[in-house]
Amino acid sequence: MTMRRREPVPVFLSIDVEPDLLQISREREVDWLGYAVTYEFVQALRSELEQVCPAKPVFGWYFRTDPQIEQACGSADFAMRAFPDRFDALREKGDYFGVHAHPLRWSGAHEAWVHDFADTEWLRFSTKFALEAFAEFAAAPARLFRCGAGFLSDDVVDVIDREGVEAETGLEPVAGWGLRSTAVPGALDKSPIVGEYTNCASAPKTPYHPSYDDFRRPENGDARRILMVPMTTGPGVLPPRGLLPRLKRRWVGEIESSDEVRMLYPVEDDWTERGFWDLIAHRVDSMERPYVSLAIRTDRLDSFRARRVCRVFHELVRHPLAKRLRFVHPLDVKDAIMPRASPEAAYRTASRIPRGAAPGFVRRERRAAAHAAAGGRNTGR
Repeated sequence: MTMRRREPVPVFLSIDVEPDLLQISREREVDWLGYAVTYEFVQALRSELEQVCPAKPVFGWYFRTDPQIEQACGSADFAMRAFPDRFDALREKGDYFGVHAHPLRWSGAHEAWVHDFADTEWLRFSTKFALEAFAEFAAAPARLFRCGAGFLSDDVVDVIDREGVEAETGLEPVAGWGLRSTAVPGALDKSPIVGEYTNCASAPKTPYHPSYDDFRRPENGDARRILMVPMTTGPGVLPPRGLLPRLKRRWVGEIESSDEVRMLYPVEDDWTERGFWDLIAHRVDSMERPYVSLAIRTDRLDSFRARRVCRVFHELVRHPLAKRLRFVHPLDVKDAIMPRASPEAAYRTASRIPRGAAPGFVRRERRAAAHAAAGGRNTGR
């Protein structure tokens, strides 16, 4: 596949560290076998990528610390506390850590752990609980958060913003699978859905600061401080290249290109392993300020998901795209991946400076407006 631009592309590989089952028991370590397998796989992948990528790769590990883990395992920080050697080794490699939270609660009516999207108080409580549990273990607030089951709401975003999270990296900006499902699928089991799944099709496909009124809407002025970093999307198929293929498709009555935007999940088998990276390369070349954000979870190797992920990432090492990818911390490149603000947007921001404002406030606001107009570049000396 031809790639027009040659500059390095930042990549965020997020690994959700969670039990093998959604219907977790109190067996504790038995339910975390996938974490051990994924840990070994990622270490081997790191060594392979170091041979082809332009920089040493680092990855993000997002730990489940929500109330279900507390109730089933005895402590919300179980995955970090029970396997300290892994945590320390990952930190020494330069990897970074965050929170991955599912709003799971026990339902007597279902006799199962359910994903409760209906109870806003539960969403707020379980999210705050997970952040506080991580902060207590790490002795510092979580800077990164990934929503569980691809579900976000204004209540969840409000809590993580208030708690000081700097970036949310789990947003799936599409009409997600949950709109058509009654259960959250795991690798080996499932969890019933209570309530309605959020349709995020209207959310931007590139990073943005959300509005206070609707997390799916970007705001240039009175925006939340948190940065939403959407996961990578793209077309389900590559568009035809060249005149003859396009004419042939029209002749046989095929649709030349699809407007459907899909999540590019490494676990899905809708594409060949190489075809998956061709789609990623196509998406990268279509972006003004390209980046890639992908996620996997700690599934056991006897699951289809885990086997597929292994094949996909082994193929990356052989794909020409690998030579352009830099696996990095999202906050280290946030200015580089933010879309350039239009001069009009920068003007609107500057025009909000109130009359009679203190000189220091005015200078800060004007400096921020100039920074936005410059596309996030540092314009100061």
